[in-house]
Amino acid sequence: MTTKSARIPSPCGLSERFTLGPRIFSCTDKDGTAVLNVEGDKMYSVIGLGSLILTKLATSDSGLTFASIVDKVTMEAEKIPRPQSERDVARLLGVFQQKGIVQSDTTQPHRCTLPMHDWTISGFIFLTHSVVNLLIKLRVYSLAAFLGLFLINIILKVVDRTTTWYPKQAHCLQRSAVAVCLLRTCGLPAQMVIGVNKVPFKSHAWAEVFSEVVNDSPKVSTRYKVLDRC
Repeated sequence: MTTKSARIPSPCGLSERFTLGPRIFSCTDKDGTAVLNVEGDKMYSVIGLGSLILTKLATSDSGLTFASIVDKVTMEAEKIPRPQSERDVARLLGVFQQKGIVQSDTTQPHRCTLPMHDWTISGFIFLTHSVVNLLIKLRVYSLAAFLGLFLINIILKVVDRTTTWYPKQAHCLQRSAVAVCLLRTCGLPAQMVIGVNKVPFKSHAWAEVFSEVVNDSPKVSTRYKVLDRC
């Protein structure tokens, strides 16, 4: 990551609280922190003090002030003098803000919103969803399960056909988001899963229903470390 100098916040900005961005997913282990910026379609590998800062922000729901961040990192990095910690934290916060990883607004939108705009498909799915619910109420579970699998298959084929005509390349994130949106509209408890692999460094997204992968290889969940489910 290229860095750009950032000054230490002035006293009037010391009450400012820093949080991770609304579309930021991170995963930390002994090798550092892997960061996925969904909106920017970027991935970063952060180590050292930067990893420590992101870890502290990820575990704080309401965000942290500059002073709080310095206090926390200074406690864990006892050999670093506080003035140096202040300079390093200020510099890294500036870089993270430029990259869209960190923001200073404490009001965060929902991290994963999957809108749907195709009302024609929605009408068809709503009807099928009603039939599935009716079958469940009648305790015809085998037929309801069959119809559920049938719906999943149809929805995934619709997504595949749609992306064929899409003028841009549809990545796994977009395909999985659309699939999850349609599956949820059908009443199925679908989740979009975002995972990361550090060696080689790459990320991937897929859809699951009842914790079963539906739009990728069943073993994909074992090849990637899960960053988030939404």
